[in-house]
Amino acid sequence: MADDELQEVRDNFYVGNFQKASQPPAQALQMCESTQGSHDLAQNELRATLARCCLSIPLFDRLKAMQNSDCPGEQAAALMAVILKSRNEQQKASAKEKLYGLAAQTHDMSCAMMAAITYAMDGSWNDAVQQTKAHPTLEMQALCVFLCLSCNQFSMAEKKLAEMAGNNDDSAVFRLATAAVKLATGDPEEAYLTYCDLSTQFPPADGEDSESGSVLLQTGKALANMQRGMYTEAVEDLQRAVAVAPNDPDVLVNMCCCVTHLGKKDEFQTYYAKLEQTCPTHAYVVKTQSLTDVFTRFKASLAA
Repeated sequence: MADDELQEVRDNFYVGNFQKASQPPAQALQMCESTQGSHDLAQNELRATLARCCLSIPLFDRLKAMQNSDCPGEQAAALMAVILKSRNEQQKASAKEKLYGLAAQTHDMSCAMMAAITYAMDGSWNDAVQQTKAHPTLEMQALCVFLCLSCNQFSMAEKKLAEMAGNNDDSAVFRLATAAVKLATGDPEEAYLTYCDLSTQFPPADGEDSESGSVLLQTGKALANMQRGMYTEAVEDLQRAVAVAPNDPDVLVNMCCCVTHLGKKDEFQTYYAKLEQTCPTHAYVVKTQSLTDVFTRFKASLAA
């Protein structure tokens, strides 16, 4: 058996081949279910990856059954589902504390990754980065790169990316981190080529054409095209993503951006209304609504 028997599973997961599209099932989920690890560590990683596929699709019923699992990665995904899904703030806070405790107690990489993401969602960037340092794997190093980019620390992201280089430069996670850094530092052409290569190498289902990539990769291509000023091409990328994930907030917000640049006001209203409906707490929606409120108050003050 190959030295790294799970590389193909990881690659398909990280390029976003967990989306619930038409039959056959999503690649990463299918591969996790059909693969048997040769030892306990590999088997636990498979189970954790399958749980994260369920979280990404999402399949909340399957995650609920994992709450008392003997696999820490499955427990972490189940807790993350509560954090993302629950409207009860006390329940969400309890799930966060359990997740942080699980990461500290088990020293499991999947738990630490979920904990880091949860810290980042709350704006606790330093705690998030500390979690990534606990496991010096390529996946955790890539997460650290994305955390740096989220904080607009571009030079730090480049430094962290350089530290990743030379370990497994053909892995999907390294190439995705590279593309993200290229987008952030003004090289959208190179980023676009990377997303295209990944789309060709990892189609969502066997037999699909080279233009068919996951929602994540199509969105990445659209971002690169927008940076190149190619908004019509970006819309085409996003239309392919919308066909698979019509409620994905990243797809919708980028579609709003594209059609705004193209002057298509009616289409903007359609996509914005969908974003507002499916993700009312999205930063773009909150900011837009706050601006609307400001103008409403200003108009009322003039009439007073």
